[in-house]
Amino acid sequence: MAHPTKNLAEGPSSPLQPSMDPILRWAGSKRKVLTTLRGVSPPSFERYIEPFAGSAVLYFDLLPDVAVLGDLNPEVVATYSAIRDSAKEVCDYLSSIPKTKEAYYTLRELKPELLTESQRAARLIFLMKACFNGVYRTNRNGKFNVPLGSHFYALPSAEDLISVSNQLKNTKLVCGDFATTIGEAREGDFIYLDPPYSDGTRFRGEYSYKGAFQAPDLQRLISICRELTKRRVKILLSFKEHEELSINLSGWTVKKIAVTRSVAGFTHSRRTAREILAYNF
Repeated sequence: MAHPTKNLAEGPSSPLQPSMDPILRWAGSKRKVLTTLRGVSPPSFERYIEPFAGSAVLYFDLLPDVAVLGDLNPEVVATYSAIRDSAKEVCDYLSSIPKTKEAYYTLRELKPELLTESQRAARLIFLMKACFNGVYRTNRNGKFNVPLGSHFYALPSAEDLISVSNQLKNTKLVCGDFATTIGEAREGDFIYLDPPYSDGTRFRGEYSYKGAFQAPDLQRLISICRELTKRRVKILLSFKEHEELSINLSGWTVKKIAVTRSVAGFTHSRRTAREILAYNF
């Protein structure tokens, strides 16, 4: 039976199925255009699938009954896994971290692979709430290297983490390439694709060096989208305005939107980028 999303007219605060705030602060998030995304999302579907999860803002807005969240970044997947399985433990670790410059740089230096999954989750949540512009960036050795931002954003409460844990109970988590996450999609599923992209400046390791989304990846994505369309899978794609992409997705509905970008540069240098929403339903 198809999963009914909440009535779009009810907005994000429907008393029957209220949306949630994302746990992670994430540069490149589509939070500011969430109303637009919600408005074009299908009213019903079997499973929700998002292979470039990041902060998963649309997932936490639609709150699907059954879902698959994937990401190439192991820290993201480990964080959601820990919250799903051990929300109280994550909360205990998170609440023990002082909001100080010293704590930030101490946590930044820790090797996440040497931590427990709950410690790993608390570390990432704290770093992303405090780092400059909410940017996830690593050096070539995979070490997180973003400096402390101007202030500490509020950390999720115990109630927040428990709510997210409950939501994640029927969500499969996949750490890997987007093709792994969406390859087995079937008719009736809804896929939201939001791959990271460069704004044209020099790439500095945003989303991690392993997570860079390059031209060959875009071609792979287009090919997979064509195949999934034949399987009658519903797909919504957000990406930078890209003529080749629009041409290759002929038959899809393509809308242009303006999105504020702040991945690179200072707050006063933020600018509006032209993006597209393309969907096959």
